[in-house]
Amino acid sequence: MKIFIQLERQFDFFLTNDKNGNRFEYFLSRKASVKDIIESLGVPHTEVGRIDFNDQEVDFSYIPLSQGVLHVHAIHPPFTVLSPSVLRPIPLNSMKFIADVNVIKLGRLLILLGFDVNYSSFYSDIEIADIAETEYRIVLTRDTDLLKRKKIIFAKRIQANLPYDQLIETIIFFGLQNLISFFSRCTACNIKLVTTAKKDVIHLLEPKTKRYFNTFFQCPQCKRVFWKGSHYDNIQKKISSLHSLSLS
Repeated sequence: MKIFIQLERQFDFFLTNDKNGNRFEYFLSRKASVKDIIESLGVPHTEVGRIDFNDQEVDFSYIPLSQGVLHVHAIHPPFTVLSPSVLRPIPLNSMKFIADVNVIKLGRLLILLGFDVNYSSFYSDIEIADIAETEYRIVLTRDTDLLKRKKIIFAKRIQANLPYDQLIETIIFFGLQNLISFFSRCTACNIKLVTTAKKDVIHLLEPKTKRYFNTFFQCPQCKRVFWKGSHYDNIQKKISSLHSLSLS
C-alpha cells in the first residue's frame, strides 16, 4: 500500500535532501504505526507536535489502513509540556530535565539558571530512558537514536554545538524565560542553595573573590560556594538579545 508523507521544513535537520520539504511516496509492506513510519525516516517522535492522516488528527499508535496523506507537524516553540495534547495526553507537572553525556555543560548552565537537571557522564541510554519515565523528566541530548525510545515522551534534540548556544536553544524551545532563577541550585548536587554570609565562607575563597564579591550562595550538601562571577556575566551577555528575559 502506498501513502504520501508531508513533513514540515523544521524536520530537514533529520532528513535526506530528497525529502526536505517535499511530499513523497512511502510504501507500506506491513502494518506499521505512524510513530514507526516517522522514525524510519530519521525523525524521532519527540520532535513531533501533531500528526494528521487525511486531515484527521491521530496519535502515535495510529496504523494507516488505506491510502492517504500523512502530514507530520513539528513542535513550535514554546513547547508547553505542562498541558495535555493528543500525542502527549499526560503532561508533566514541573519543568525537570535530564542531560546526557553529550550536553553535560548545557545541563550545568541550566542548573545555574535554577532548573532541576539530573546529569551524569556514566548514564547509559537505557538508564536515561528509565529516569525520564520514572522521574518525569525532559531529555536533552544530541543523540537522535536515544530519542526514538518509547519511554521518552518529552525531549529536545539539541542542534547547537556550543554550550551557551545550546542554552539559548533550550530556553527558546521550552519558553523558560520567566522561570529563570540564578544561583538557586548547586551545579554539582542539583539541590537548592542557601544564601550565606561572606564571613562564614571567607576561608573557602580565593584572594580576588574575597576582594571583589560580597554576595555568596552555598550548597548545604557539598558546601561548594557560588557567586555572581564570570559564569553569570557570560550568561547575561549570551542571552541579552532575548529582551523578554528577566535577569536579576
